[in-house]
Amino acid sequence: MDAVLERQNSETSGAKASKGRGLFGPKQAIESTTDTVAAAATSDGPIAELVSSVMERAVRLRASDVHVEPTEGDLVIRARVDGQLEVIERLPGATAASFISRLKVLAKINIVERRRPQDGQFSLVVDDRQIDCRLATVATLYGEKAVMRLLDTRKALTDLSGLGLGEEQLRKVRKMVHAQHGLVITAGPTGSGKTTTLHSALHDLDVANLNVSTIEDPVEYVMKGINHIPVVEELGIGFAQQLRALLRQDPDVILVGETRDSETARISIQAALSGRLVITSLHATDALATIYRLFQMEIEPYLVAASLRGVIAQRLVRKVCDDCAEHYKPTSEELLMLSGLELPKNLKLRRGIGCENCRHSGYRDRVGVYQVFEISDNMRELISRRPDPYEMAAMAEKEGLKSLETEAYLLAIAGHTTVQEATRLVTKDVH
Repeated sequence: MDAVLERQNSETSGAKASKGRGLFGPKQAIESTTDTVAAAATSDGPIAELVSSVMERAVRLRASDVHVEPTEGDLVIRARVDGQLEVIERLPGATAASFISRLKVLAKINIVERRRPQDGQFSLVVDDRQIDCRLATVATLYGEKAVMRLLDTRKALTDLSGLGLGEEQLRKVRKMVHAQHGLVITAGPTGSGKTTTLHSALHDLDVANLNVSTIEDPVEYVMKGINHIPVVEELGIGFAQQLRALLRQDPDVILVGETRDSETARISIQAALSGRLVITSLHATDALATIYRLFQMEIEPYLVAASLRGVIAQRLVRKVCDDCAEHYKPTSEELLMLSGLELPKNLKLRRGIGCENCRHSGYRDRVGVYQVFEISDNMRELISRRPDPYEMAAMAEKEGLKSLETEAYLLAIAGHTTVQEATRLVTKDVH
């Protein structure tokens, strides 16, 4: 790596790297930098080796995202591993423009345009695995920032039984997705595993005897026997347009990658009411908030009540490393956090003490926290009246719905994660 940086520094030594210079600095500085970038990016020289080295390292760390961030003096590269961002490389600021430009060349987007946000996609092969990279750039004070989402296209998807759902949760979810019609929603923030849950549901279906189609932006998992339809926003072909066209294709099951607006939500509900099964994702904090999110999209309560079969709200929490796990007696503080739950006698919790396999963090991989909300007849009647949130929460609790907070602590009691992790990643946005 040092040799690569020395060669790169010698090549760019003629270019001034003045303090604070960026995309919004003097025009002469911008033009000078652009010329240097264009020359460096079109060759497979040191900068190409540097980019490849960084990307390979990120993939081997099992990163889901890579952030390339120019600062006043450095180029900081961070990777999101098991949901946590960590610095994996810190490079001289002189390499920033060339590094970003090389990524743009790989993604086949305009390397000269440095002020407008751009999106692109490219693939790389690491250890005989093909990794799809989705690149997004944006201008900052000190230069362009790039973020890449990494997707292992050969990663095997399982059916619903492989998600880590509890026995009763799995029964409810299977009942939802094997229904002949209705709307099923997965809810959670970006990066909570909603797409994986949606495609695992398709794996659970007998696609050989069904007409199953997906509408996605972009298509992430390709499954045999399923029609994958991409969204092409630059041509004005969004989710709503593709969904409306798909309804003329005699579908049995439709997967809508994301419900972003009221038009898509309304068409999905109409499809569900006309005898199709529609599964989709929505950004909402939990299962009950999903229903009010549909209300905010100006969907009439009686339509929500008539179409909705259930909601799967979810998060991902870090999993205790199996290679260095140990059992221990909970502290008084942990027992306080777990108060109100039914605890076994002589409760022992589980934590990782740190090893090479988890890079001494005590955690390796992630596990899902799920809140499965099956719509009963009584709940359907209540939803149709657009009830007060407290009234709906009271009925849901009476019917046995647990909060995401409770589900996370139950995972900690079972030894899959820690009480601290459950608290940090779940309770901060559950009300």
